[in-house]
Amino acid sequence: MTSSMDFLKPRSVAVIGASRDPVKRGHRAIKTLLGDGYQGRILPINPKESEILGLACYPDLASAPGEIDLALVCTPAAALPDVIRLCGQRGVRAALVLAGGFSEAGPDGAALEARSMEAAREGSVRVIGPNTAGIFDAYTGCNLVGWPGVYAGKLGALCQSGNVAIALLAQSHKNGHAGFTTFVGVGNEGDIRFHEYLRFYGDDPNTGAVIVYVEGFKDGPAFLDALRDVSARKPVVLYKAGRTDKGEGAARSHSGSLAGNYAVARAALRQAGAILVERSDEMFAVADMVSRTAGRPTRRVAILSEGGGPISQAVDALAERGLDLPVLSAETETRLKKITPNATQLNNPVDAGGGTDPHPRYMPACGEAILADPAVDALLIVGYFGGYQVRYGTPLAEAENEAALKLAAFAKQAGKPVIVQCHYAEFQTEAIDILRAADITVVRSIEIAAACLAGAEEFHRIATAARETKPATVAPHANEASARLVAAARAEGRQSLLEPEALELLASEGIAVPPFAVLRAPADVNSLPAALAAAPVALKIVSKDILHKSDVGGVKLGIAGTAEIETQSAALRAHIAKTAPSADIAGVLVAPMAAKGVEVIIGVTSDPQFGRVLMFGLGGVFVEVLKDVVFRTLPIDRREAGLMLDEIRGKALLDGVRGNAPVDREKLVSLLLDVSRLALAHPEIGEIDLNPVIVNADGYTIVDARMLLG
Repeated sequence: MTSSMDFLKPRSVAVIGASRDPVKRGHRAIKTLLGDGYQGRILPINPKESEILGLACYPDLASAPGEIDLALVCTPAAALPDVIRLCGQRGVRAALVLAGGFSEAGPDGAALEARSMEAAREGSVRVIGPNTAGIFDAYTGCNLVGWPGVYAGKLGALCQSGNVAIALLAQSHKNGHAGFTTFVGVGNEGDIRFHEYLRFYGDDPNTGAVIVYVEGFKDGPAFLDALRDVSARKPVVLYKAGRTDKGEGAARSHSGSLAGNYAVARAALRQAGAILVERSDEMFAVADMVSRTAGRPTRRVAILSEGGGPISQAVDALAERGLDLPVLSAETETRLKKITPNATQLNNPVDAGGGTDPHPRYMPACGEAILADPAVDALLIVGYFGGYQVRYGTPLAEAENEAALKLAAFAKQAGKPVIVQCHYAEFQTEAIDILRAADITVVRSIEIAAACLAGAEEFHRIATAARETKPATVAPHANEASARLVAAARAEGRQSLLEPEALELLASEGIAVPPFAVLRAPADVNSLPAALAAAPVALKIVSKDILHKSDVGGVKLGIAGTAEIETQSAALRAHIAKTAPSADIAGVLVAPMAAKGVEVIIGVTSDPQFGRVLMFGLGGVFVEVLKDVVFRTLPIDRREAGLMLDEIRGKALLDGVRGNAPVDREKLVSLLLDVSRLALAHPEIGEIDLNPVIVNADGYTIVDARMLLG
């Protein structure tokens, strides 16, 4: 083994805190290793014992013979720094720490964890956990989680919760055909982080897909880098907990990790290649399905059943996940008519019931005809198939088993994914075993079946995008003019740029801004450019102490003519002097009224887990109410910028409604790319807020610009 993480498949395990007491973990771990046929050496460590479960017991690590790949630490939390130090002195490569009471338990626990990790660094010992459910490798029999009989398969599991891992294992046992390679309980990420484990799975030849359950990352950007690499080769099915304010709080108290904003996390993870599931009970089935489809498309789905109820549910479930129901060809419909002449409906969805007696013999022939249709990517069978022998008794068992064999052969010949939703999926019939053994996923829930197909299509999208050659990007740099603006604000001790400065910075970076001027005093109106003096303009107060001008009445609209501009700017100053008497007023900004269009917001902020992110959505004064925004981590490319426009709920407004022309997408996409470039060139700018930006068929107008310094 050459991987730097090969201690996850250890050749030797020292059990520190081994015990004769059957209820203690130091006993149960040895018993499980023996029971699962662990292929390596087991070295019990306990100074009070000479033998445990037939194995020689050693008083300390120093006296244990041979190289030690992994130490299972079953001692109390307080002893960990000393135990890790002894591991380093003995040359133990890694330590698996089960105990809790570290950073997840408060400041004292965090200090104990820090001392332990310092000892690990000094001794070059990698630490799994602490506060972990353990690890297992089904192929070597190294079971250090205490669950007997782990089924070997091709799913890797990376979990921040032992209870979630138990649920996955239970699903594997119930399934009987989809098992695991290696499981890792991440725990507190005291040393080894999520991204390191993920790269291990990416390199593991046994792993065909990875299941990730995560509450929060300690190094989000590193995980995204690893995810981009691994997801291009293997599907990574991920469930992110902490998706609500209450959920985030629970995640913090549970694992000591920071659970960031879910909207940002969801966008960042999907952008990097994760197949996201919205329900925890979808993780196992989606990973099983996607591990079997080898990146084949599943967007165009045909439905086959013997009854109308499940068909209606399936149509809804597929549509909700963005999958299509293609119309079958006339040739396919003719073939189906010959197979089931009394069928109720034969053009997707296919209802082979009606006047036909329910019988499994129709399914393989209908399936063969449907899979041969070039408009179909995948087949979803819903209803009884796989469970006819339960529903109608053993006389149908032989016929159903034969039908399952035929369907499996047709699916393999067609090279298209097939998934079966069976009402009796939990009965584990022989027909279901035949289907699963032939790489046909069988599930109980129609919604989970639809999630499986959506996940497979997502991996097809990810794998296809990964094959496209992308040009290398060069990190942008700030120009001298924009750097001077930021430096001047910092020199004055300000935490933000004034709006005229923000507009000037945008212009210096090549971003189009409307003409503007600043009246330092009302009389300055006489020096206004003709374009601003004649046309209707907006007047906005300029103050480092006022970020939200509308909230304090700091904006006047539709003002025309120099006399009126002078009068209204003076009135605006007087109003602010009353409503915000402590505000330092630098002047009044004069800018032309924007043309009509759609108000959008473009912003940049820093997420605590994933770093710099770009936001786009419907803007204006009600942006916090609408919350119709999407995110991307920086940098983005033109494709990702275009996807941002398509993902907001109000996309129809950009496409043109009620007689309005569509907005200029290319110019809007270019603006998103320019803002992305500007943000990367200016890491000292903590937040950028362009709201609103008016977009229409002619392009865009930046109406308001705000920049906060980090």
